[in-house]
Amino acid sequence: MNAAVLLLLLALAALPASCAPPRSFRLELASVDASAADAANLTEHELLRRAIQRSRYRLAGIGMARGEAASARKAVVAETPIMPAGGEYLVKLGIGTPPYKFTAAIDTASDLIWTQCQPCTGCYHQVDPMFNPRVSSTYAALPCSSDTCDELDVHRCGHDDDESCQYTYTYSGNATTEGTLAVDKLVIGEDAFRGVAFGCSTSSTGGAPPPQASGVVGLGRGPLSLVSQLSVRRFAYCLPPPASRIPGKLVLGADADAARNATNRIAVPMRRDPRYPSYYYLNLDGLLIGDRTMSLPPTTTTTATAPAPAPTPSPNATAVAVGDANRYGMIIDIASTITFLEASLYDELVNDLEVEIRLPRGTGSSLGLDLCFILPDGVAFDRVYVPAVALAFDGRWLRLDKARLFAEDRECGMMCLMVGRAEAGSVSILGSFQQQNMQVLYNLRRGRVTFVQSPCGALR
Repeated sequence: MNAAVLLLLLALAALPASCAPPRSFRLELASVDASAADAANLTEHELLRRAIQRSRYRLAGIGMARGEAASARKAVVAETPIMPAGGEYLVKLGIGTPPYKFTAAIDTASDLIWTQCQPCTGCYHQVDPMFNPRVSSTYAALPCSSDTCDELDVHRCGHDDDESCQYTYTYSGNATTEGTLAVDKLVIGEDAFRGVAFGCSTSSTGGAPPPQASGVVGLGRGPLSLVSQLSVRRFAYCLPPPASRIPGKLVLGADADAARNATNRIAVPMRRDPRYPSYYYLNLDGLLIGDRTMSLPPTTTTTATAPAPAPTPSPNATAVAVGDANRYGMIIDIASTITFLEASLYDELVNDLEVEIRLPRGTGSSLGLDLCFILPDGVAFDRVYVPAVALAFDGRWLRLDKARLFAEDRECGMMCLMVGRAEAGSVSILGSFQQQNMQVLYNLRRGRVTFVQSPCGALR
């Protein structure tokens, strides 16, 4: 064998995952409570209550109201202000040689792929055995001088002669995970990818995924996310209701496509906000409650009263832009069950729903929700009138029916809004309850996300 052929074979053997041919991969999205031993006998009501509690804890770590510009700091801190606590959907992957099977929480609001590793000095409790990098023949720590290490905001070289990349990945609320940035073989189903960068975490503080997860798989827009490292140009998912034990679906690659024959679909451009470059960020133009159109605060895009069924923004609308994004937009976060609206939007939504629904307000929800209405005696929840609510994204309206707005609090005889109040001036969050039984397709090449009102069974 001549030297040129040998060099070619060696180069092919060392190709990173990003050079792999375009393919498609399918994963099940298991509810975090589906495999929890202490949740096996819980009712749907109790499962929903746990999911809402996790969402509120996750919201507590958001520091997005008036964050620093990304130019003031490296991207990772700016783009991951959400705490890792939460994680409503889990996937099963493998890492190393031989493959170590582990379960990780999927997160569309962060980038880093990480799992807890032995020896661990400050790890949270996890159900699965911990990954031992010493037994993987394909594990390699990245040097602190590498470009990949430099993608992290906080990193340093190891002690003494150790030149490995030691990182601290910071979420808001002072939640961090620390360890060694390394590369190893990542296994998705029957397919393996060499040279995938991941965090081998030896300490996590200030918030952690649930014990059913050994770590987190970030699906964000940054360079260290799974979709970026695999050069995935499109991915799609369909989420079951939060209290369901039926798994959802995640499709990565060319086969990720929303149902083409569906009539109820909207395609929305994804925007870039330099303060949060990793987020799937949508311009929120306004909300429609029944026949009422809600104006946004003066510092954001406003809309005039629009005719049903397809209202459009006013041609005289103005906006204060950050990059090509509204100052107050909405990010997509499947690790939060409930949606959170910026305070002024939430307050107007509550006022309009009170006028439209005309039922007495209730308090003390056992689900931990804020806006509840007392159900009339003898009237089933599914027979109570609730106006449709629509979210306007760059003039394209995503309509949410009662099943994606309210949940029944059976213990208290009420129905409660699955939307919470975020801080004044913060971005809003589109949670998984509003995305349930809906196909959501991310086309990263074209920079758009498509919402399709079609059942999960149609996503192949």
